This record gives sequence, C-alpha cells and structure tokens, in this order.
Amino acid sequence: MRKRRERFLAVWFVALLAMVMVGVGPGSAAAQTEPPTEPAVEEIDGPIRVAVRLREPFVIQEEDGSYRGFSVELAQEIARRGGVELEFVQVPDVRAQLAAVQSGEADVAIGAISITAERERSVDFSQPMFESGIQIGVADSAAESGFTDILRNVVSPGLITLLGILLVATLLAGTLIWLLERRRNEHFGERGWSGFFDGIWWATVTLFTIGYGDKVPSRVASRIVTIFWMLFGVLLVATLTAEVTSSLTVERIEANITSVGDLYARRVVTIEGTTSEAFLRANGIDPELQSDSVEAFRAVAEGEYDAIVFDRAILEYLLGEIDGVRLAGAVLKPESYGIAFPNDSPVVELVNQALLDLREDGTYDRLREVYFGG
Repeated sequence: MRKRRERFLAVWFVALLAMVMVGVGPGSAAAQTEPPTEPAVEEIDGPIRVAVRLREPFVIQEEDGSYRGFSVELAQEIARRGGVELEFVQVPDVRAQLAAVQSGEADVAIGAISITAERERSVDFSQPMFESGIQIGVADSAAESGFTDILRNVVSPGLITLLGILLVATLLAGTLIWLLERRRNEHFGERGWSGFFDGIWWATVTLFTIGYGDKVPSRVASRIVTIFWMLFGVLLVATLTAEVTSSLTVERIEANITSVGDLYARRVVTIEGTTSEAFLRANGIDPELQSDSVEAFRAVAEGEYDAIVFDRAILEYLLGEIDGVRLAGAVLKPESYGIAFPNDSPVVELVNQALLDLREDGTYDRLREVYFGG
C-alpha cells in the first residue's frame, strides 16, 4: 500500500510539474498535449495524508477543527494546483510527525520541521521551505520605564519583610523614648497623641540621619536606648539598601541577556523535543521544558523565567500576540525547515520544483506576508 501511494504521489506531481513548466491551465491548447491525468486521479486511494502538529503560525487549529497556518496553506496550494485532496493528521510533536512518515501512517509531514543530519537519516527532506533559527526572547524590561513598573520590579518578599521590621522597630523605639522622657524633658512633654508622635519623630530622624535631630533624650536610660537604636539603624538601613540594590542589579543583568554565555545560571525555558532543547543541552544548559510555546512565552512575560530559547519565526509571531517580551541578540543557530517524506520517495524532487515555482510566481511571498508580515 505504501509503495502504491508513492507511485500515486509521483504521478500527481509529474502532472503538476508539467502544468507549471508549460505555464498554462488545463483548458489551454498546450495542456491538451500533455498526457491526461484522469487515470492517476482515479487510482489514488483517498486523500494524501499530511502529518501536522499545532505550532502557531505554521499550523493553527480553528474551533471547528479545521486547520490554517503558513505550512497548511502552503500544502493546500500545492494540492490545489495538482487537483488532489489533503487529509491532515494531527500528532503531538515533531518526533511523532517523522515517525508517522516512517511507518506509513502519513504520506508527508509539514510544519516547523528543522532539517538536521540526524533526521535526514530516517526521512527525506524537500529543499528548505522556510529559513529561521534559534533565538533568545527576554522580558521587555526596557519598556517598563514608569514608576509603577520600576516599583514592581524592586519590591520583593525580602524587601517587604525588612520594611515591616523597620516600621515595628521605629514604633517601639519611639514609644519607649517618649515614656522615659515625657516627665522630665520638654522635647517629649506633650501628652496624648502629640507626645507619642514626638517619640516616633525622634526614632525616625535618628534612624536615617544617625543623630538626634531637634529632640534630644536627657536620661541615662534613654541615651543607652539611643545608642542601641543607632547601631540597629545602621544595620537595618544597610540591609535595606543592599536588598534594593540587589533587585535593581538582577533586573539590569537579566535585561542584558543576548548570547548563550548569558544563559548560564538563568531560568531558561524551551519546548520539549525540539532542536532548541538539543542546542541548549549541547551548550551545557539545562532548560525548563514546556510543550506549549504560547504558555512558555507568556511565562517569560510574567517573570516566571528569565528567557525563552526557541524558533525565531515563532517568537516573532508571538510578539504580536503577547506583550512583555522582546528578542535579544542575534540568531544563535540558523535553521531551515523542510517537508518530510519517506526515504527514497520519488516525489521529493517534484515537490522541490513546485516550491521553486511558488516562489517565482509570488505565491510564497504573499503567503509569508500574511503570517509573518513580509
């Protein structure tokens, strides 16, 4: 059955190739000189099975179950010109696509399938149908220039804890000094809330200026408390400053991720079973893995990861769908996508010719502009 299908595909692409080379439609005089294709169409046992996996914008599934996307419409255009039907078979990942082609469950696989030496050993590839590469995406901190965004980046659980300790300690120190000084010191002689706030004012001024300011304790016990409060203040303010500085430094470093060397010791995410995962592991980086590129992209935008390393074309598409991420640095590794066939398939060269024709007549560029903006 598999060899029979390959013969059918070969006849189909021969007919397609003849039509394209002559440059005329079926109703022209030149087309009438070609061998009729009806017998080949009659022999085709059902539609051509195309293995796809969901990966925007190459393969997108609509709510009604139909498919669209760059790869889908490219395959449909070739099939339309050849007068044949396609049946899309959805599989979970690229490994399943290649396995389906090898086992005969699918006649062809199309999508974001990188051409590699290892994969070429198990399947045949067409000429590149799309040029892309592996690139880094990071949170777009450069766009977060407002006070609210800066505050959100600096505030951390550790900083909140320190501020809580600072507030409680100031209240306790101010209250204690007011209780010790209120009967003998005119600086703290006010009663009620006024006197209490005099003590809080003293504690605050002493904490941040390392001095008494305009209110000076006079009792020995009060001065001993003051010494300890000043020492505690030095430690607390230094810790608070270090926490804020650390947050700002980490944000600055993460914004400067531009190469593989910047990814070490970072929280990096990529898509499981892809050439991006293999690339990172080959460079000694152990990434977090997700199966959904959209969710991984969104997690970077929300700060769950420092960077995503994945296909540039897909990242560019997601930039228009989700805010908060930008591409960083140059392409780490150029890659080409191809259409996969069973080994020794007789139709690979014919598909290559069809792809060239689509490029030359402008169909390929128009389709690319729809999904990638030119």
